[in-house]
Amino acid sequence: MSGIESCGPVTALTLGLPSTTAVMHPRGRLAKERFYTNTKVGKRLRQHFIEDIDSITMLAVIREQETGIPAGPFTNEINVIGLEQSTEHPPLEVMEHIACTRDELTHHRSRILFVCVNGSMTRFAVFRNANVAEGLMEGSVHMGEPVECESALIRLSGTNLDTVWESLCAETILSSSDPTRVDRRIVSRTRIMRLIKEIDQLERRHARTVQIGQRNRLWDELQAKRHELEQEQQQGETL
Repeated sequence: MSGIESCGPVTALTLGLPSTTAVMHPRGRLAKERFYTNTKVGKRLRQHFIEDIDSITMLAVIREQETGIPAGPFTNEINVIGLEQSTEHPPLEVMEHIACTRDELTHHRSRILFVCVNGSMTRFAVFRNANVAEGLMEGSVHMGEPVECESALIRLSGTNLDTVWESLCAETILSSSDPTRVDRRIVSRTRIMRLIKEIDQLERRHARTVQIGQRNRLWDELQAKRHELEQEQQQGETL
């Protein structure tokens, strides 16, 4: 236990991963400077590395030789990287830079599951590339809900590393291990959240409005949004 890498109280073993995936100390210690020195990194991103992150640690490497799970057509390995935070601010820009850099270096065959540790709490995070065919128009970092470090678990579910990765992303973003059409489900969830917010705003405006013509117009908008939400929810259930 003492010989493997850790990020705060989190290790590959506390995450429930096979011991064969754990990276031994000090091989997993990644100097922050390597990610922004001699690269075209702006001042703002450099400051995020310096001010938002205490340490970066490779906790585990998930490949066929460590797990027996074969590589997929698109994924050779999944790296589990711990980020020990210096602040409450989620290091979104840092994770995006690391993920995109790693993606290019491995010719889009390596994925990263981030474990953001803040005291006794942790959050998983992943970067999803744009998938225009599914409606995901730009790549971005997605974070899961915070949990106690001792409760954070990684489940390797899938017949190859492609489906394992999709399952990990679904679990992190959608609280479901179902690897089916993850990007389309992300888009659907985003639309549903936006519609719920718009409906709430329209309901408040309608309740405050006294002029009959404006109330009728707001009511029609509200009904249209409710119908749109119902359709999106029904479509989401069929994915």
